[in-house]
Amino acid sequence: MADYYTLLTNAGIAYETACKAAGIPIKLAQISVGDGNGAVYNPDASAKALKREVWRGPLNTLFQDEKNANWLMAEVTIPSDVGGWYVREAGLWTDTGILYAVVKYPESYKPVLATSGSGKEFYIRSIFETSNAAIVTLLIDDTVVKATRAWVMDYLAQQLAKGTYTKAEIEAMIAKASALPVGSMVAFPVDKIPPGFLEVDGSVKSAAAYPDLAKFLGTAFNKGDEGVGNFRLPESRGEFLRGWDHGRGVDAGRMIGGWQEDLFKSHTHRMQYGSYAGGSLGAPGYQTVGVLSAIGVEATGGNETRPRNLAVMWCIKAWNAPINQGNIDVAALVTFASQATETNQGTAKIASDAQMLDSVNDAVIVTPKKLRFGFSISLAANGYIAFPTWLGGLIVQWGLASATVLDGRVTVPFPLAFPTACRSLVAVPINPDVDGNIDSGPQIVSISSPSFNAYIQNYVGGVGVPKGFYWHAIGH
Repeated sequence: MADYYTLLTNAGIAYETACKAAGIPIKLAQISVGDGNGAVYNPDASAKALKREVWRGPLNTLFQDEKNANWLMAEVTIPSDVGGWYVREAGLWTDTGILYAVVKYPESYKPVLATSGSGKEFYIRSIFETSNAAIVTLLIDDTVVKATRAWVMDYLAQQLAKGTYTKAEIEAMIAKASALPVGSMVAFPVDKIPPGFLEVDGSVKSAAAYPDLAKFLGTAFNKGDEGVGNFRLPESRGEFLRGWDHGRGVDAGRMIGGWQEDLFKSHTHRMQYGSYAGGSLGAPGYQTVGVLSAIGVEATGGNETRPRNLAVMWCIKAWNAPINQGNIDVAALVTFASQATETNQGTAKIASDAQMLDSVNDAVIVTPKKLRFGFSISLAANGYIAFPTWLGGLIVQWGLASATVLDGRVTVPFPLAFPTACRSLVAVPINPDVDGNIDSGPQIVSISSPSFNAYIQNYVGGVGVPKGFYWHAIGH
């Protein structure tokens, strides 16, 4: 059994059976969550309640899986103003208060703002199997239920599909509208690159690994040494970013993405002067008499001009991550990545033409196209069936030959030449003679693929009539 699962309870199965017998629908109304009484456990079908329920509310939606008609998906959003507990179990309840299904849920903490300092809505989806999804219905209180993001997107797609937009076009628009577009630059205050992003560090990347970003940036920042199939990111480390002038006239003459060195605004420095009558300037008993003398200039500064600032790491969106992506148990995928067999649902390569001839190879898959590899057929009057070489290469042929003389040889071509040899050839006359006797023969004289020779003797009952014969050949 999987680590996390949904089970129909015994009470739920009995309820479903009774509904089927009575011809009434199964009505699901609520979902509850619990903390498992403080620990993770494995629910079983005998459950009639959760170990310790911490919240209950109305289901948001209930719908069939697109790929499996007997799979139902139940969704609920726990509001942000409740929580402060772990979710380890969940239950689906009928309108009559029966625990229809019980869920082992991945341990997740549901915070609440009042006590945790942060709050969030908590989204739960439960998938369960029923023998007849068509009779399961959902009771919804429109005054309290919340629409999930998935439901809104699906509803929007359905409504837009009624106009001129196709489903594929709508999905593309939704993907672009609901996610940060590829090529967006975002500043992060810590040295952590989020999934889907790359640091804007001037490095060279593979276009095959990042096709969306490669298409967006093109060769705008390439220097010529990136190599085939690569592109270069812009460089942002240690740089201030400035909005492109784009015709405004404040910073004219620059292309977008262009670098600019530091510069001081034009200004004037003035010298400071003082006057004295001799001795030390400012000494007791001296007065200034108008003689000017430079006091001096003191210069301070560093190797650049800058404002106060905060160092951030600029990153660029490299690919579109899935919406509402969940946690993936990589270990659970190991089985699917191993060699497929009759008992293991893994992966396997498509057989090559050479592998089709290897009768001991049990590690590849044969496609419909490969099943036709080497197979041919002609259902004409003079026709054949040629089995593929990986099935032995047997060839069966047939035809109709006509004699042009009363007694003599005829040469008959095979519709398909036997690559190796013809192993059996049989010929029978078409019609009896006019006197009611069946022609003898025809006699096969020689076989030399792509044809054979036969001698046909026609009995003539007063008037000679050339006859023909049917033939069948087997070879390889």
